[in-house]
Amino acid sequence: MRALKLEGRVQSDHTLRVRLPEDVEEGPAEIIVLLPETQGPRPPLSAVIDSIAGGPRPHRQKGEIDRSLDEERESW
Repeated sequence: MRALKLEGRVQSDHTLRVRLPEDVEEGPAEIIVLLPETQGPRPPLSAVIDSIAGGPRPHRQKGEIDRSLDEERESW
């Protein structure tokens, strides 16, 4: 399959007109449209995780995490 990178402009009626090079033959084509991001910057990953988890998680010290992991291992 041959790929062409062309630029076009979406019109107010939501149509896109693109002129192809003369050597492109008539027939089926697959169209992929890439649009610029318009939603602003993405939130940090920690904010996404907090929203999934139901809120921010408390920060724990390394020793507390190590003890928790040891307890979990011992329960196996």
